[in-house]
Amino acid sequence: MENNKQVQQDNTNLSVYEKVRSVPAEAKKAIEAGRLKGKSDINPMWRIKKLTEVFGPVGFGWYTEVVKTWTEVDEDADVAVFVDISLYVQMDGVWSKPIYGTGGNKLISHERKYEGGKQVLVPYLDDDAYKKAYTDAISVAAKALGVGADVYFEKDVTKYDAQPQAAASQQVSVPTLPSLTSKSPSWKSAVAFTASLKDDAETITKKIRLKYTISDEDLDLLLKQSGKKS
Repeated sequence: MENNKQVQQDNTNLSVYEKVRSVPAEAKKAIEAGRLKGKSDINPMWRIKKLTEVFGPVGFGWYTEVVKTWTEVDEDADVAVFVDISLYVQMDGVWSKPIYGTGGNKLISHERKYEGGKQVLVPYLDDDAYKKAYTDAISVAAKALGVGADVYFEKDVTKYDAQPQAAASQQVSVPTLPSLTSKSPSWKSAVAFTASLKDDAETITKKIRLKYTISDEDLDLLLKQSGKKS
C-alpha cells in the first residue's frame, strides 16, 4: 500500500513536467552561432501556449509580475537591460508561490567602423530590448516547471558533459586579462565604465581587477577620474 501511495505521489509531482517537457519541431529553431551552435532555441510563443494549455488563460490561470528592471554598462559603453519577474500559476484553485526568472538583452551596442581612415564606434539601439528581456525572463521561470525541458537537457549535455572530454585531449589555455594603464586607448571607456558602477569602492575595485591587469597607481587614478574616490 505504501509503495502504491509513493507511485501516485511521484506521478502527481511530475504531472506538469511531463505535459510541458517535449517541444515540437515547428517550435524549435537551430542556433547558428556561439557555444550552443547546432543546438535548438525555443519559440517564445510556444511557451505561452503551453502555460495556457496547462493552467488556463493568462491572468486567470497564470500571470507574471515585474519585480525589477535595470541596466548595466560595459567598458565599450554597450548597455544591457535586465528584468526580474515572478511567475504565478494556479493548480486546483490554489495559486503558487512566486517562480523567479531573470532575463536580459543588449539595449545599446557599438560596432567598430572605419570613417575617414579612423576607427569609430557606432551605437545601435534595439527598441525591442526590454520586450526581449521580459520574454527571456518568462523562459527562465517557466523552465523551473519543466517547460521545454527536453531542449534544455540537450543544451546541458553540450555545455557541461562535452567539455571534460575535450579537456582530456587538449590543454585548456587560461585567457590573460587585458592590460590597462592611463595611456591605454581604452582608458576613457574604462573610466566611463567605472563611473557607471553603483557599488561601494571595495566591490568596484574587485570588478576592475577581474577585467584588467592594472597597477595600484593606475587603479587609484582610475577611481579618482571616475568620481569613485576623492
